[in-house]
Amino acid sequence: MSNADVDALTDLTAPSRPKYDMELGREVRPLIANMLGDGVSVIDPATTIWTASAAEDLRARIGDNPLVGTGQGQWDKLDKQLAGASREVVLLAAELVFLREHPVRSALPETRRAHVERVLAHLDSPVAIPPSMSTWLSRPSGTAGFEPGQAYNGSLWRHVIWASTFVRYWSGLPEADRASARNDPWELQRVMLASGEDRSDIRNALQFLARPDVFEPISSARMKEQIRTGLADRIGGATGSDAIAIDRDLLAIRAALTPEVEGAFHFWTPGVRELWDSSRTSSESGDSTAASDEPRPRHYWLYSPGAQASEWDDFSSRGVMGLGWDGIEDLATFASREAVRQALDVDGTGGSHRNASLALWQFQNEITVGDVVYAKRGRREIVGRGVVTSEARYEPERESFRHMRSVDWTHTGSWEHPGDAAIKTLTDITNYRDYVEQLETLVTGEAEPEPPVLVTELPAYDKEAFLSEVYLTEERYDRLSALLTRKKNAILAGPPGVGKTFAAKRLAYSIMGAKDPSRVQTVQFHQSYSYEDFMMGYRPTESGGFVLAEGPFYRFCEAAREDDNDRPYFFIIDEINRGNISKIFGELLMLIEADKRGHDLRLLYKNETFSVPPNVHIIGMMNTADRSLAVLDYALRRRFGFFQISPGFDSAGFLRWQQEAGSPSLDALVAVVVGLNEAIAEDPALGPGFAIGHSYLSKPLNGDADDAWLHSVVEDELVPLLEEYWFDEPAKAKEWTSKLRAAVA
Repeated sequence: MSNADVDALTDLTAPSRPKYDMELGREVRPLIANMLGDGVSVIDPATTIWTASAAEDLRARIGDNPLVGTGQGQWDKLDKQLAGASREVVLLAAELVFLREHPVRSALPETRRAHVERVLAHLDSPVAIPPSMSTWLSRPSGTAGFEPGQAYNGSLWRHVIWASTFVRYWSGLPEADRASARNDPWELQRVMLASGEDRSDIRNALQFLARPDVFEPISSARMKEQIRTGLADRIGGATGSDAIAIDRDLLAIRAALTPEVEGAFHFWTPGVRELWDSSRTSSESGDSTAASDEPRPRHYWLYSPGAQASEWDDFSSRGVMGLGWDGIEDLATFASREAVRQALDVDGTGGSHRNASLALWQFQNEITVGDVVYAKRGRREIVGRGVVTSEARYEPERESFRHMRSVDWTHTGSWEHPGDAAIKTLTDITNYRDYVEQLETLVTGEAEPEPPVLVTELPAYDKEAFLSEVYLTEERYDRLSALLTRKKNAILAGPPGVGKTFAAKRLAYSIMGAKDPSRVQTVQFHQSYSYEDFMMGYRPTESGGFVLAEGPFYRFCEAAREDDNDRPYFFIIDEINRGNISKIFGELLMLIEADKRGHDLRLLYKNETFSVPPNVHIIGMMNTADRSLAVLDYALRRRFGFFQISPGFDSAGFLRWQQEAGSPSLDALVAVVVGLNEAIAEDPALGPGFAIGHSYLSKPLNGDADDAWLHSVVEDELVPLLEEYWFDEPAKAKEWTSKLRAAVA
């Protein structure tokens, strides 16, 4: 692709790029120009900082002294690493920190400024942030850029190392090569890739800032590849698998979509994302979570590097992990786990090869960059902990262990495994949170924070996105979000099938501005649920003793407390009226009140005071059609706002789905259900709280919205429900059953 071709494509795609994203690049153009040009600092123009010597000094301070496992945060570690640094090195670090956080959509302006000022505090003679940079730092959060996962946010030291390495490499290039890279975005990308071991997330961020007219505001290489793969047919197929080919293809794809999509767009804009993301649910409401486009949280894996860790010395020194089964060629060519199993079953015996096929499939398709791997020797020893840094690859030139990934082995040594480890070569242990925390504490000295770290992009989410997915009017959304913001606690009450759980999580996302499941946690109450399950209490151990264990609400509050107060967290309680509220909440009944946030009380089981942070919001769901539940505790009613969720058959979203379906049977069935709900509401033994929700007839996630589906909904869901509602009035149940069946006959 020549420069003329690039210019033509950038001109064509210019109207499709959101203006605020383009503004990010225009703002920092002087800083980028200095980095790639005369090397002068923007903060202190009298000092030249973009030099090989300053970059190597900064790299060495961090890369040669990583301070791994000290129990300190990344900014505390950077403070130690910058102690005694020259003016050039401190200014270089400050401007790299600025560039790293400038394109992060959700970063708060005060946080970004505080980080730059924290670095500048290491200067012997103070310097003020210039007015231009102050303006850049004042940009409100949520207005432009990309949403990275916490893998990006927590990789400060890796980002500074990579950027310093790039600056050092850039400084050593002939001027003719640098001039070419300044004018040609693909040559700039090639230079970045050639500068050392790639760190794609920070490279993608800097590429975007340098040329927002060419590169997408996406830090995740995995997401870029996913988008390109999903839309490659728009440009006649993918042109390659390397980073440059993927970014070239994305530019060409944007050019192909520009005439089709009205106005500016991102690749995750509603209506565009559905074009490439096959996992995105087309159902606009309901409680199902079978298909989800939410960012993937970090997973934890237990892994054996060969029998009795036979390959550990080699793998740990080379920064890799690998699997054997060398008779299986490139795993990327297998479309399913069953195909892997068949390849393992060379004799055609029909054997399950369950563990082997699962390990190979997960290694290739389920492990992702940012996941944590624990290497084990046998069943009683942990020998290392690392973070996955690459996608899977096949190395046919190796004699054995040809299925490989790169890993940053952050800890190596020998630790006694608590109990017996799983025998399997590869085991996903993510769901065993206590076990994961044991291993984290054992090896690193500190437990992983709750909720789990995210390793993929955070899609933006707002009121408009909520209204496109949830069958609620704009007026009712405004009322609901205002209620939750004011009261801090709200209960969504309604009959089954109105999408309470779905709406609760989407409400949280719309308020926070992004689909960030790390700030949302869900539990379900039941009759046996207790304070010890919810907050903390003593639990038995394998040795016959007891240990004090922290519950999900305690951990969630501590995670929220460590974050900025302006970043809201949401604790969702399903079936809140099934639990004994006084028994579960205990002293929390006072602390959750909006005007009691931040007030301390001594805990029942621990000699410490505790408060519920002001940025924690509680959303409960209450099924109004459950006859088995007692009247909700009045103490809880006073502390929560109540919002009724009703069937949304008349909402714009459901009417749009009806129109898209174009099914006379669906239209007839909806009309019958609307009439049925009127009869239920008028029944003194039932009432509106027993109405039939719209999710029964929302578009099915898996399968077609055909007559067979409608027949199943009637016979397998609605008819049994009516028989339960009117068990003492069989004639009425029979009357409405006949009407429902006639609608789909």
